[in-house]
Amino acid sequence: MNRMIYKIADMAYRFIVLNILWIVFFLAGLGVFGFMPATVALFRWIREWLKGADDLPLFRSYLAYYKAEFISSNLLGVLFLILFYIIYVNVSFVSYFYASSVHIYIYLIIFSIAMVVVLSFLNIFSVMAHFEHKKTIRYFKSAIGLVFAKPLLSLLQLLWLFAYVLVAVNYPRVFIAIGISVFAYVLMSLNYSIFRKFNAV
Repeated sequence: MNRMIYKIADMAYRFIVLNILWIVFFLAGLGVFGFMPATVALFRWIREWLKGADDLPLFRSYLAYYKAEFISSNLLGVLFLILFYIIYVNVSFVSYFYASSVHIYIYLIIFSIAMVVVLSFLNIFSVMAHFEHKKTIRYFKSAIGLVFAKPLLSLLQLLWLFAYVLVAVNYPRVFIAIGISVFAYVLMSLNYSIFRKFNAV
């Protein structure tokens, strides 16, 4: 019983500290430039946690991951920002360039593409946390490939994202309590199970 209580307390402690570190490093990059590297560092630390590295120093290791992925993660962040903007523009101008009879089909195509981009964006953090590619674009390709390689996993990720957004909107106090670290832990756990299955560990 005491062992179970200790494990729960230890997990809660890690989630809280990781939330704080994410906020600190997010702000350190002035928000805009801090989001991507802070999130990759979060996923990287959680990945080491899942591997059983219990004695990993929180701040020092987080800082090392943050610095190592600062440039490459921001480059990918810009790429995804461009993709999301293109999707937004296409949605906005459907009614201007297409007949109303085909709107539903155009929206379905755009929605499908948007889902792939969203899922690839969710995957990019796990991929960057787990692999060490020499070329930044390979992270992008791996993130997209993971979407199509494991459609069931992609469905679980969508459900988790949907549930997380619902909690954030309807229960902001709970959202503040669980923070981004719990969200990242679930996503990294799902993807890490796939990496282990294919011996990519």
